[in-house]
Amino acid sequence: MQQSLFGSLVASSSATTEPPRQPLDRIPLTEAVFAVLDLETTGLNAKRNAITEVTAIQYKNGVEIGKYSTLVKPTEPIPEELELLTGITNDMVKQSPAVVMALSELSGFLGEAPLIVGHNVSFDLGFLKEKISQSGLDVFAGRYDLSRAFCTKVLAQKAMPSLPSYEGIVVATAVGYHNPNPHRAESDVRMSAAILFELIKKLQAESNALITVQDLLNYQGVLSER
Repeated sequence: MQQSLFGSLVASSSATTEPPRQPLDRIPLTEAVFAVLDLETTGLNAKRNAITEVTAIQYKNGVEIGKYSTLVKPTEPIPEELELLTGITNDMVKQSPAVVMALSELSGFLGEAPLIVGHNVSFDLGFLKEKISQSGLDVFAGRYDLSRAFCTKVLAQKAMPSLPSYEGIVVATAVGYHNPNPHRAESDVRMSAAILFELIKKLQAESNALITVQDLLNYQGVLSER
């Protein structure tokens, strides 16, 4: 176990990340390392607003093999309505790491060519890439590659077309998962992971053509920038 100065960084000795840019059609879904990720922020504007919390958990075949999680000291106050929504208060983040440290640690945890997953992952990756640029950490920008990412909302829209909504809580309930603490990064990551692996199970039960990471990417289609 490793404990970073501020964030919680836990990596199993058995954790293995994929070699950089290994062809996705050669990675079986059972061997892929997915990095499920979520941010909490002070607002929706990546240029102006700030990150308050980030969690990434690595999974292999549905099993957790590593975690990075930290609160982040924002560059602007957390609005009162978001304090009430998330439970993250201005007092809680006073002694947290600055965004440049959190992003450096996160990028190191993810590795060179991660398969990032999230619910509305385009938002998270867009926000992260903007903050990477603002922090002068452009060397890490390629790690947040939307073309290798998976959105559990998009996958659910395709796999479960009759749901009344595709908000995370609704999709999670539909696949039998209860999120005990919505709007906190770690709890939302675990929800997205449950959705991902339940959808993979459902799709594989319906077809024997879903074998590799590329198969899942082909099923999902190209994600839009946000």
